[in-house]
Amino acid sequence: MASLPKYMCLLIFIFLMCKDSFAQGEYNLTIHQEASSAPQEWNVAIENTTPCVIFDAKLDCKGFQSRTEIDPKVILKEDDLCIINGGQQINPQDSLQFCLCTGKSVSF
Repeated sequence: MASLPKYMCLLIFIFLMCKDSFAQGEYNLTIHQEASSAPQEWNVAIENTTPCVIFDAKLDCKGFQSRTEIDPKVILKEDDLCIINGGQQINPQDSLQFCLCTGKSVSF
C-alpha cells in the first residue's frame, strides 16, 4: 500500500510531461531527408523524438508534391497541410518513412 503514492506521483509526472501532446500545438517531430541513389528522389523519415505519444500530427507542407504516389496512411496532403500517419498516434521513437520523387528536398 505504501507504493501506491509513488505510482500516483509517477503517473502525474508522466501526464504533466505529455499533456502538450494531447493538445493542438507544437510537436517534436524530426524530419530527415537524404538524397536517394536514384536521381531526383529523396528518402524522408519523420520521427517522434518526444517521450510522449503524438496524436493528429500535421505539418505545413506548402509546395509539397511528389511525382509518385505516397501511401496516404503515411502522409496525406490536404491543401497546405500534410496529415501524418493518417491522424493516428505516433509513439515515441516511431519513424514513418517514404520516398519523395521531386527535384529538390521539401521544407516542411
